[in-house]
Amino acid sequence: MSTRTRRWLAVGGLAIVAANAGTPVAEADLVFPTAGSESVGATVDDLKTQGFNVVVNFLEGQPNVALSACTVIGIDDPSPPTADPATVTVSVDVECPNAK
Repeated sequence: MSTRTRRWLAVGGLAIVAANAGTPVAEADLVFPTAGSESVGATVDDLKTQGFNVVVNFLEGQPNVALSACTVIGIDDPSPPTADPATVTVSVDVECPNAK
């Protein structure tokens, strides 16, 4: 390869790098858990990891069983899709056997 060709390749490569340097990297979309697809604890952890504030709503009162025996039957996110998760409180509806 000639010196002239190498220079053109180097200049072309730098131009491509410079053109892409200002391109923003897309943020990953939040992956909202599906009710019932995982344990209550895992659902709460997933939502907190994404930055949401989380409250657990026991539909039949406080359970007298371990949380691991309960099931998530609904997840309520009242926010618009563009809201900052840190400003949103998500309610996780939970049903437990033998609830009081």
